[in-house]
Amino acid sequence: MTDKPRRRNNSRGAILDAAQRVAVNKGANKVSLDSVAKEAGLTKGGVLYNFSGKDALMTALLERLVDTYKPLVETRREELAGEKNATLRSVIQVIQQLQQLDHNIPMAILAAGAENLDLLQPLRAEMARRQQQIRDEAEDPDQASLIWAAGEGMMLMDMLGLLPFDEEKRQQLFQRLDEAAEGVRP
Repeated sequence: MTDKPRRRNNSRGAILDAAQRVAVNKGANKVSLDSVAKEAGLTKGGVLYNFSGKDALMTALLERLVDTYKPLVETRREELAGEKNATLRSVIQVIQQLQQLDHNIPMAILAAGAENLDLLQPLRAEMARRQQQIRDEAEDPDQASLIWAAGEGMMLMDMLGLLPFDEEKRQQLFQRLDEAAEGVRP
């Protein structure tokens, strides 16, 4: 009995994984239907069966990013329930956790934004919703907003390879942000 070569998985998840790998390994601007199909071991038609075009693929990549990020923040927020600024602290802690675990996630943002800034709308909506939660919980909403922006800014700088801190200093700064978030007062 001879073994037939197995066809690679053409599920949406496997295609999104391939798109992320292309963004990470070749650069965000190299994410195309052809490059994703090749990475996934499919034909371009196999990708198009799951996504109507590149914009749909990139939108799904961003939606998956938001769907990954939201439960992490919500779980941490529930763990911090009853403490001051639970949402802000959960966001800072999840940003720190995501930086340690997976640089593929920020690359998904770059890949979508590099192609079409309108595709970032789901992320914009989630960030606006989260920012409003942070402001609603804080005694000093502006200070809380500054702490949030500092954490997000550090993540962006790190994603772009521009963060001038070693790992130890980065951890110290995130700890300081968390401490500042815990004590936001008027």
